[in-house]
Amino acid sequence: MSRPPMGIVYATVTVFSPDFSRSEKVSLLVDTGSTLTWIPEEIALRAGIQATGTAEFRTADDRTVERPIADGPIECEGVRGIVRLAFARPGDANVLGVTALETLGFEVDPVRRVLRRVDRYLALASLP
Repeated sequence: MSRPPMGIVYATVTVFSPDFSRSEKVSLLVDTGSTLTWIPEEIALRAGIQATGTAEFRTADDRTVERPIADGPIECEGVRGIVRLAFARPGDANVLGVTALETLGFEVDPVRRVLRRVDRYLALASLP
């Protein structure tokens, strides 16, 4: 299998049903420019994740699209969390967005093309 171009990182993510009784794995492009995580709509529906609303998104070519959204449980590299998901439709990219990375405690190493655990979080100020 050939490696993706420099700086491009993929992650295998497990999407769970709300009660964790079902799960599906999906390969997602890690995209720190995407706020939300986009998973195929059919995977969300098979997992029993129900849309709680819709959101508008601006595409790279400056179009506006509307997609269903929901909060759902995912796992990446052994770390689980509840993240905001957009239901991707055919033609949409499937991505692991920056809020999921922050929620799960990961950062991107673009040189090694991997995710790595954040060993500490940034704080604006802290008393000694």
